[in-house]
Amino acid sequence: MKNLIWLGLTILLMSSCNNKEKSETVPVNTEVTQMQRIVAVHDALMPKMSTIGELSGKIQASIDVENPDDEKVSVLNDLKAANADMMEWMKDFGKNFTFEEINKGAPLSEEKQELLKSYEKSVNQLQEQMNTAIENGNKLIE
Repeated sequence: MKNLIWLGLTILLMSSCNNKEKSETVPVNTEVTQMQRIVAVHDALMPKMSTIGELSGKIQASIDVENPDDEKVSVLNDLKAANADMMEWMKDFGKNFTFEEINKGAPLSEEKQELLKSYEKSVNQLQEQMNTAIENGNKLIE
């Protein structure tokens, strides 16, 4: 019985050492791709959509319909534009790239790689637009 236990432990130890060797020889790609950077910016912007909605509602409710404050109207328009631009960006991005390309790292054609460059630039501009609109909205309601 003792021999059987020792044999089992020996096999377990050998198999765990063998697996460790295999996992160390597999190269790990830690490079962040352009697609991953774009998706990360998008993912950071998504929660801000609800912030834009909340700020828009508060500012809209504070605007006097008969005598609207130009600053409030301007900030509200900027918030609405940022929201609309984000929705349009997501729709266009989804039309131009497949799920596999976005989420699975599927290879891109040269044409799509060039298109991806323009989407990286536009998502960074969108980030700036949304952050500025939110900042101005927060200042207004303080």
